[in-house]
Order: sequence, then C-alpha cells, then structure tokens
Amino acid sequence: MNLEDLEKQVQLQEDIQEIENLQKIYGYYFDNNMWAEIIDLFSENAESVEIADHGLFKGKQGIRRIYWDMFAGGGNRQSPLWMQFVVMQIGGVVNVGSDGKTATGRWQTWLFEAKPYGALPRQEFLHGYYENKYVKENGKWLFSKLYWNNTFCSPVEQGWLNLPEMGWMPLPDADQPPTAFHPYPCHRGNVPYHFTHPVTGK
Repeated sequence: MNLEDLEKQVQLQEDIQEIENLQKIYGYYFDNNMWAEIIDLFSENAESVEIADHGLFKGKQGIRRIYWDMFAGGGNRQSPLWMQFVVMQIGGVVNVGSDGKTATGRWQTWLFEAKPYGALPRQEFLHGYYENKYVKENGKWLFSKLYWNNTFCSPVEQGWLNLPEMGWMPLPDADQPPTAFHPYPCHRGNVPYHFTHPVTGK
C-alpha cells in the first residue's frame, strides 16, 4: 500500500466514525426531545424523513414539520417529568460511497418509553431498523434521508407476541402516506439491506 492509498483508508475510517457519531447524537437528542437540535443534523437539501407509519415528510421543510410542528408542538408542548425515551442504536453498518461525499447506514434499534396515552401513563418497548442516507457538506456529515421501520411497539406488561403494534398512527400533515411499513411479524426481509454480501458480492 502506497502513501496515497493509506491516506484514502485513513479518510474512510474517519468518515465512518463521524457518521457513527452523528447517528448516536441523533439518538441522544431524541431521548431528550431536543427537536430543534435534531433538525440541524439534516442537510438543507435533505430528501425526507419517514418514521413508522407516520408518513413521508419531504425536504427540510417536511423535516421541520414532523420534528418541530408535530413532535415539539411548535415549541409549546410541555412533557410531564416522568415521560422518558431511551433509544439504543446497535449493530451499525456504514458504507461510504466512492465519491467520499455520500454514505448509507443501517442500524438496529431498541427503545424503552414512558409516555401518556390519553389521560394515563404507559410504558412500552419498541424495536426497529434504520436505513439512512448521509451527505458530506463543507467537511461535515449530515443526514440526507432518515427511514425507520418499526417492528413492534408493545406494552411492557403484554409483550409483542400478544400486542405487537400499539399507538402508532399516520400523521395528518405528511406529504404522502408511508412508502413502506412492515410491523411484526411481516418485517423479515421487508427492510432491504443497502449493502452487498462482503464475500460473494451478492
């Protein structure tokens, strides 16, 4: 390996590490309802956000609509102190494009939540997969597309075998219905891998 090849390998590893950090930071911001900070993690030319069956939100304007207008209530929503989100993102696979400016990543997620349903508090656990796209702009990696398929959203007391989907719903201001939503037990094979087999290339 010559010096030029070595420099490319170092740059590749630095890019992967920055993308992994970006994804982790998103999770911590989501934990703490830091919606404005999440919006700033997206490129101004971002493609879309799609979460579970909420629908497809296009462009930076759509991204602001789902995180700020919907989730944050325009900055006016006050969450009860007991309300909590815990997002764990594991098993990340990141592939940087040959141009060094675009990338894709897949992550498995486990979430534990306590939030209100009507007048009552409810605890639940969730599972899902991210298949995201990233873009490098002015030396910084940003989200260009975020897609999360929710496998199950179940009350802790009952589990996903008994009640795999609880409490999701399409949001009224989506740009279009969800393009793909495959909850348990129909999730297997329905969230395609962005990567090829590392040995066979298939």
